[in-house]
Amino acid sequence: MADKASVGQLFWILEELYKELFGPEVKLRFRPHHFPFTEPSIEFDFQFNGKWFELGGAGMVHPTVIKNMGLDPEKYAGYAFGPGIERAVMIKYGINDIRLFRSGDLRFLKQF
Repeated sequence: MADKASVGQLFWILEELYKELFGPEVKLRFRPHHFPFTEPSIEFDFQFNGKWFELGGAGMVHPTVIKNMGLDPEKYAGYAFGPGIERAVMIKYGINDIRLFRSGDLRFLKQF
């Protein structure tokens, strides 16, 4: 997204996504991290069945990236996130091999 955006909106989007997938009681936590195209950058985890699982990285799009898009970083901001949706599905359904998602086995994929 390239528009007026905030870190708070990014956190809200991630929280709502995982509440939709796992229910309103899901808990997320955000940890500082470094990614080259976002500032600030975070990694995010969620708690499921009493355990914390890392799901992915996120952050506000770095002002240099906004500028390179031909936009004024004083007027525009954006957020980026890369949740490992497969990780969440694996945890929720007890799948132990991520390669199954890319196997092309329709019997497996049609379950979801």
